[in-house]
Formats: sequence, C-alpha cells, structure tokens
Amino acid sequence: MIDQKRTVLITGASAGIGKSFAEVFFDSGFNLVLTARRTKKLEAIKQELLKSSSNQSIHIISSDLSDINAPQEIFNFCCEQNIRIDALVNNAGYGNPESFEKIPWDSHAAFLQVMVTAVTELIHLFLPDMIKNQYGRIINVASLAPYIPPADRGGLYSPVKIYQIKLSQGIHFEYMDQNIFCTAVCPGLTRSEFHIAANMPEVANTPSFLWMTSQRVAEQGYQAVMSGKSIIINGWLNRFFALISKSIPMKITKRIGKYLTKKRLK
Repeated sequence: MIDQKRTVLITGASAGIGKSFAEVFFDSGFNLVLTARRTKKLEAIKQELLKSSSNQSIHIISSDLSDINAPQEIFNFCCEQNIRIDALVNNAGYGNPESFEKIPWDSHAAFLQVMVTAVTELIHLFLPDMIKNQYGRIINVASLAPYIPPADRGGLYSPVKIYQIKLSQGIHFEYMDQNIFCTAVCPGLTRSEFHIAANMPEVANTPSFLWMTSQRVAEQGYQAVMSGKSIIINGWLNRFFALISKSIPMKITKRIGKYLTKKRLK
C-alpha cells in the first residue's frame, strides 16, 4: 500500500464536477487517482491540490473511456502501483445533442461505452477488493434528466442516466451490509464545461437561479455516499421539478424541455 489513507479513483476529473469531487475527497483526507483524457489539466489540478497537503498522494492516468481497454488498463495501473481503491467516482460523461437517427452509430457506440460499459466494468473490477476489505464508497454521477420529460435532441442521454441510477440502487442494496455504499448523484443544471462541450451554449443563458455550482454538487454527493444514501437529487429546486413533473401535463413540461435544448438561431 502507498500508505494507510483511503484512496478514491475519479474518472473525468479534469474539469467540472469531476474536478470538484477531487477537491472534496482530497479535503476529506483521501489520496487520489485521477483519470481523464487531458493530462495537462490533471497535472495542474494535482499541483494545485498538493500545495495544501504534502501528506497525501495523487496519481494521474491519461485515459479515454471510449476505448474498450481503458477500464482494465486503469485497474492494472492501480494493481501495479499497489494502490487499493476504497472509493470510486464514475463521473466521466458528455452529451450527444442531436436527433437520434442523425447521430452515426459509431458515436452512439462510443457514448454507450463511456456511459454504460465503462461505468459498469470499473465497478466490477474494483468491487471484489472492497468486499474483501469490507469498505467501499461508489458514486455514479447521473442526472435529473430521467425525472423530467425527455428533451429534444437528447439522444441516449436520459436512457443511460436511468441505467446509472438503477445500477447504483442495485449495487447499494446488494452490498450495503458489507459497508459498501453506492450512490447515484443526480444534478440538474451545473456550472461546468458540459454544455459547451455538448454544443449547447444556449443552455448557459437560462436563468441563474436554475443553476448549481459543481462544488456544491460534489459536496452533496460526498455527504450522500458517506451517509449511505442510494440516490440524491441535488438541490431543493431540482427535487421540486422532479416531483411536479409527475403531475404536470406532458405538453407543458415538454415545452420547457424544448426551451432548454432549442437549437441556436443561425
């Protein structure tokens, strides 16, 4: 073992919610294993965090989870470095905002690899050691999307987030008696690079009261998994939206979805 502190592996850790989870876990005394495609950003995060503590370790792995070999390579790295993973945050993800039939199948397949297969495989790889050590904390960063009517140009986003929620609940209730908790964190609009990367800059112009910071989402997610909750919808406003969407006519909520995902004016 690198030392006696617990270690968390965070995917998609170079920005946004993933970066905030890195900060929250580090502030809570965890060692970090951070993975993302952008190595320079991970290095910058590492150097910044280490300024506040020299007693914790940070390892970085450049990895693209759309590669089917990536989860196993991440696992092998941890084994080779003798790093025991006590907590796992499956945060890596992106949007694919286009009409379903217009998205090439290769893009759909890569999306499913990142959002479904890699998430599931990483849990499958690291869970046995968590069982052996009778300790594990797993966070799957899902979304508010499954709780509201599907938006236009949503592609497979809502379906994969439903999968992540159900996976989290299944893992949580199967292994909670072994001190292993798995939480689906379901944020709504969150200040990050997500909507720009997804070619949805118009969403950034929605009213500010609808937004949360990535730091607050990460803090709430951390608190939820540590207290043994299987799911958290971040923020009272998002919980309110999830509740009323069950009773408001679909036509009304669909208009809201169209507004939030409308195409940019040319």
